Amino acid sequence: MSLSIALPTRRALPAREVTPHQALLFALGMVVMWAVWAGYFNTAQFGDNIEQFNWAQSLELGYHKHPPLPSWALGSVIKVFGPSVYWAYLLATLCLLGTALLTWQIGRELVGERAAAAAIVLWGLNMTFSQRVQLYNHNTVLVLFMAASTWFAMRASRARRDAPLWWLATGLAAGAATLSKYQALVPLAGLLFALVASGRVRDRSQWGGLLLAVVVMGVVCAPHAVWVAQHDFSTLRYASEAIEVAGWRQRFGFVVSFFANQVRLWSPTLLAIGLCWAWGRLAPKIDKRLSPAQAPAADLQIWLIGLLWAGIVVLIVMALAAGASLRNHWGVQGLQFFCLWLAWRWQRRAAIDLRRLLGAALVIHGASLAWYAAEHEDPTTVLTSRRIDTMYPARRLARTAVAHWAATTECPLRYVEGSVFDAGLVSLYSGGQVMVFDSDRATPWVRPEDLQRDGALFVLDQGDPVPDGVISVVPFDLVPNRPDLAHRALRLGVRLPARPCAGD
Repeated sequence: MSLSIALPTRRALPAREVTPHQALLFALGMVVMWAVWAGYFNTAQFGDNIEQFNWAQSLELGYHKHPPLPSWALGSVIKVFGPSVYWAYLLATLCLLGTALLTWQIGRELVGERAAAAAIVLWGLNMTFSQRVQLYNHNTVLVLFMAASTWFAMRASRARRDAPLWWLATGLAAGAATLSKYQALVPLAGLLFALVASGRVRDRSQWGGLLLAVVVMGVVCAPHAVWVAQHDFSTLRYASEAIEVAGWRQRFGFVVSFFANQVRLWSPTLLAIGLCWAWGRLAPKIDKRLSPAQAPAADLQIWLIGLLWAGIVVLIVMALAAGASLRNHWGVQGLQFFCLWLAWRWQRRAAIDLRRLLGAALVIHGASLAWYAAEHEDPTTVLTSRRIDTMYPARRLARTAVAHWAATTECPLRYVEGSVFDAGLVSLYSGGQVMVFDSDRATPWVRPEDLQRDGALFVLDQGDPVPDGVISVVPFDLVPNRPDLAHRALRLGVRLPARPCAGD
């Protein structure tokens, strides 16, 4: 008698379900992966990173364009651990990891655990949170503290004994969001609407806690508000530069252009959803193996209005009624919770298969990483009309500039002036000890008389006039050994110190 055992075929084996926590870890891992990838392939940094490094050279209560918190954070890290070109990368990564974790917690309460996990994977596919993960600016810090404000307020509205601590944390986070960027006032107003309209703030103690949060936020922002008043409201005047004299056709153009760019940034996310839909059409049905989806919160629609739609309406009104030319980066925070809406709508139509979603996300991330590497390996990319900040030959520029100074004078190099981005690159990639001078308003901690006394290295664009007293002007080719591209050269010059120094 023979005994045979029938083994199940590969098709009959049940596919293992990906858990929400595994999906969350995948999304967090991709944030880190993109930061490491950029750190390896980038030859320079985004202009906003350089601006933060320039401002971080002095811890002020405010800066001429923006509130101070992002620069404080970077400056504090530099003072404690010393200068490094990678501090902006690290801070940007930490901010986005924190944003992802807090958004996950918010999503678990509003749309359920599986949809929240899908939302974080979709969030991580947005170009701002993948290909630009190393970008450290005011938006990077803003999205972190807006997510924190939202989550703390949710906890505070449900807590009993420890509610005052959660309201205190809400006020601190809201103050930090405002000190990151004034745009925070719009989503904070939306958060207040959601708290009240959803009925989460009912009794006297909760209203008292909400008042505590508002007071704490005011106390946190007060020193900066005094600074703004003392400095001729320069930050508010900078923000008002978006208001233009425009006709109705141009105003509609502002709206169309803004949302077209947001679609571009979210296109990897939308592609992942499309791939999952196509996969589901081709593969056998597997919905039965998925655990039941958690029902969304009863007040989800109200929270979506407060966290998402209200801010979008404000942007549209600003463009159409006030003539504001909508800046593309306003969408970083304005749509930071868009992923929750996408996941919720997806879950309403069909069960979310996290295994398929992770497969699609892995394919898209992999293709994007390969494209990013190829683009940054081509030195002629700096000749394109696109934004090429991260492809500048920063280290070669810094070495050449410092060597040119040393060949002209034996005095120590203390200041660099000229094109702010290029001057910042020279400062950062030469060790971060050289101070950048922009203007009396932008960098008041460096005085013009300091540059006269100690001299300065100048980095000039090709068309910039040579300032008085600047000598030894030499070209710097962005792409070496290409004389036909001389129009893409910078120029390096030296203003000698007015006082004698060692070696003279």
